[in-house]
Amino acid sequence: MIDSTFDKKEDMKKLLKKIWDTVKAMYENLIGRTQKYVPIAVKIVEGIKKVMDSPVDDVILAVVETAIPGDADDKMIEKVKSVVETWLPKILLELKIVDTIANIPGTNDQLQAILSEIKKLSPESQAMIYHGFASLFIEKMSDGELSWSDSIALAEYAYQNYIKPKTK
Repeated sequence: MIDSTFDKKEDMKKLLKKIWDTVKAMYENLIGRTQKYVPIAVKIVEGIKKVMDSPVDDVILAVVETAIPGDADDKMIEKVKSVVETWLPKILLELKIVDTIANIPGTNDQLQAILSEIKKLSPESQAMIYHGFASLFIEKMSDGELSWSDSIALAEYAYQNYIKPKTK
């Protein structure tokens, strides 16, 4: 009886260490990629935003609308423009926040800043971040037994069947 309890404690310690090592590795990988790619993404999004805010985009859209007969393209162009104008400023702001956090020294301070910023995001952005993290965590914990798409499906299933019903 004592031996089995000891084995369970050791197994639990090993599992917790594996979880911690996985989270730490994912975080360190994310920070490295963030410091490398977020400044590039910020510049790209700022460039797109400048084009969308200038009269040039109206000229280009007018040429496209005139060149293609019918109104299906007009509706699609208007929808794309609306989505870009709505979401681009939000994405740009969030990328700048990520860039700022990536340059904070110390893992604990970075994690606290991340959690603080996530609380400020729109519900859609929060859901996207949590869903992505849950999927990545499931995939990494599976030791290659689950694909990324399997992990996404599992995270979505858990959310829809266990988390969402509790919030209603």
